[in-house]
Amino acid sequence: MKNFNEINKLLQKNNNFLITSHVNLDGDGIGSELALYFILKKLKKKPIILNQDRLPKIYDFLPGSNKVHYLKDNYIDAKSIDVGIVLDCSNVKRIGKTYEIFKDIKTIINIDHHKSNENFGGLNYVDSSISSVGEIIYELIKSINIDLLDEKISTCLFAAIITDTGSFRYSNVSSKTFKVASDLTSKGIKPYLIANNIYNRNTYSGLKLLGEALSTLETDESNYVSWLTITRKMLNDAKAKDEEIEGIIDVATTLNNVEISILFRETKDDKIKISFRSKGNFDVNKFAGKFKGGGHPNAAGCLCSGKLGEIKEKILSKLFNDIKRLGSEK
Repeated sequence: MKNFNEINKLLQKNNNFLITSHVNLDGDGIGSELALYFILKKLKKKPIILNQDRLPKIYDFLPGSNKVHYLKDNYIDAKSIDVGIVLDCSNVKRIGKTYEIFKDIKTIINIDHHKSNENFGGLNYVDSSISSVGEIIYELIKSINIDLLDEKISTCLFAAIITDTGSFRYSNVSSKTFKVASDLTSKGIKPYLIANNIYNRNTYSGLKLLGEALSTLETDESNYVSWLTITRKMLNDAKAKDEEIEGIIDVATTLNNVEISILFRETKDDKIKISFRSKGNFDVNKFAGKFKGGGHPNAAGCLCSGKLGEIKEKILSKLFNDIKRLGSEK
């Protein structure tokens, strides 16, 4: 889908909307959800935001954060919903347990910017050239009525954009991204306060966990690849929550000369979540796809079952082989 015409028709025609995003909520998912919620409210609709996971504390400053519901504490009857809207998910299973509700909703709108998106919706707006879903929601608002954009919505969208662009450091940033950010800023938002709330509110437990994680830092002989490990024991010892893991991989990426960084971490359900970051031309989305994962060329991930040590060995071995192969092809 190249425009918002069909989506706009559905938004105008229907009244009850259920909005969700992926498990392990991030700024783009939450900011986009809230911005869309406020737009639907302005259109006199009845939106509900429902996610599998609780809102991470660093985003509790966002306008309407109390409108973000947690599946465990809420039950929604799919029959009462006209349209389900899934944001920032490459496949529908990424919404986690809320899938049990969404699978019974007749009309699903899928809005995303992942290249690996499976076009699972009845309507799909997927543009992998755009920095974030927040930027797409801005364009959706523009197609409806740009005058609907206000300070609350702009705050949510700015948070979405800065988190998914690494504060405008990633390769997904374009001149258009800066134009959108400029327009949002013109609505009276304070970018420094948004950034401060997201990046400068570390907890004691979060910093303890960061220290534990950095103690596991390893690199290959050429310092081209770095990797970190976080176990459940490390989380427990630091008395940290899973949400406090966010951003740790980016610290490993700052290591001089490193082009690829990896974070291996044990999840609550005994799986291993692997996050990848790339500063150069190595496509980590393509690499993650070999393990049924995905994401973006410079930021991706996958989920594996098995023992941590064995999975690390498997992932790193495959990665080094790919790097060697690509080097020989140049």
